Amino acid sequence: MQINFEDYIDLLIKKDNEAFRIVYENTKKGVFSMIISIVKNKAATEDLMQDTYIKMIEKIHTYKKGRNFNAWLLQIAKNTALDYYRKYHKEIIYDPQEQSYYHDKLKTEAVTYTVQDLVEPLDEIEKQIVLLRTVNEMKFKDIAQVVDKPLGTVLWLYNKAINTLKKYLEVEVKK
Repeated sequence: MQINFEDYIDLLIKKDNEAFRIVYENTKKGVFSMIISIVKNKAATEDLMQDTYIKMIEKIHTYKKGRNFNAWLLQIAKNTALDYYRKYHKEIIYDPQEQSYYHDKLKTEAVTYTVQDLVEPLDEIEKQIVLLRTVNEMKFKDIAQVVDKPLGTVLWLYNKAINTLKKYLEVEVKK
């Protein structure tokens, strides 16, 4: 069920806990997907999610009603993750055990893949688009707003990414 975030803006400005809970529950998958696609670290992602929601509350008065709240929030998440990545990207260590928690595990013919494994052959923008579409079930027009690309470009990148993933899986299954 899609909620109308506009109904909660004034309550968020007044720091209403129930309004925050509802907004959080309805946006956390997208925020998580956006951040982890950039930082690739579950612990850092969880910390950055907290930072994102703190920034949301601090800046909620700047949100213009009638705009896309979800895109606005995901832009905060993206900027928070990019700031972190720029500062700490040389310190990020790949931990295969931690990456297994990246998202729910998927099974293909007795071989287990995580979403991280599946999106590995994609570049960063393709990962963001695929994760926002598949995990957060966002509409392409909203994804275009979040990634700041024209709708046609987002559709093209999504189709290109899906074809890349099909080819990748065909090779993996043959192994």
